[in-house]
Amino acid sequence: MRRYIDTARRYRWVILAVLALTWGSGGALAIIEYTTSYEADATIWTERQSQQFAPISPSDPGLTSFITPAAEQAGVLVQLLQTRTFLSEIVRRTSYPRPPNVDERQFFADITKRFQVEVLGTNLLRLSFRAHDPRTGPQMVLAALVLRQEHLAASRLNATTTAASFYRVELDVVNNNALEAQRALDRFDETHKPPFSPPDEYQQRQLRLAVEDTKARVTEIKTRIDRSTVLPDILQLADSLDFQVFDQPLDEVKPTGGLRAAGLIAGTAFAAGLALVALLILGGTLLTGGITREADIERLAPATLFATVPEAGRGKGGPDRELRAALATATFASPPNGQPEERDA
Repeated sequence: MRRYIDTARRYRWVILAVLALTWGSGGALAIIEYTTSYEADATIWTERQSQQFAPISPSDPGLTSFITPAAEQAGVLVQLLQTRTFLSEIVRRTSYPRPPNVDERQFFADITKRFQVEVLGTNLLRLSFRAHDPRTGPQMVLAALVLRQEHLAASRLNATTTAASFYRVELDVVNNNALEAQRALDRFDETHKPPFSPPDEYQQRQLRLAVEDTKARVTEIKTRIDRSTVLPDILQLADSLDFQVFDQPLDEVKPTGGLRAAGLIAGTAFAAGLALVALLILGGTLLTGGITREADIERLAPATLFATVPEAGRGKGGPDRELRAALATATFASPPNGQPEERDA
């Protein structure tokens, strides 16, 4: 531990410079992020769809699931905010700045990070957006909510349109069956005159039942087609009641919402500065080889005689002088009585 402390003292100015660069730049970026972040949020009240709409709205979240209505709607919003199509439509409807020659994936990924969906309770959730100006946030939040409504309405409309197309095809088939049943009954009436025998009476009754059944089937399919034409309007009205924006987003006058991002930037800069200092101290200690003072020279093995020097003067550098001066002083220093003598080296 003593060696690392000595290395830290030796490189103290370098360490201070590293900390000043990392902590200073990180603190400046954190302050800029905090003072230029404006967060707008909207609070939404949502309820579970009525059971009478369950069979005709297959695109809705599962009505029999055990999660809360707020968690269901929050999950839908989170999934939509991860798609480029949804985000590009939001950007098109707002004044969100889009830099030229920017990577599209990175651009939309940054927008996704700025959105936050939070479940506040069983029926309450919050959608927020963090921007660099007080006007963009409310625009992005409102655009996301309106687009969510339109997306759900479009998905339901596509589902009902598909169902109506299927019903029309089935109606043609049932109409043909009804015509065939009526022709069969007419042919029977033309070839058989009363009084009827028991077999003829039974056959006539079966033909009439077939005609009535096909006509009832035609009426049922026509009713389904009529319901499918008015279903989107009914579902839109139900959505307006089950998904209500209680608190509209406001234009923030003071910066808000940047505390978390600023804390993350500051914490990252602090950790990076400490890591760089630790690497500097460790590398400096390893490079010096652990011999920095006169007391450390005693651990060296004896060397072969290579010269004689009459006397070596002791420098005034103190314990922090260079290794070469410490080595010469410890090897060729005068004896305690002050008389110079030759020393072997």
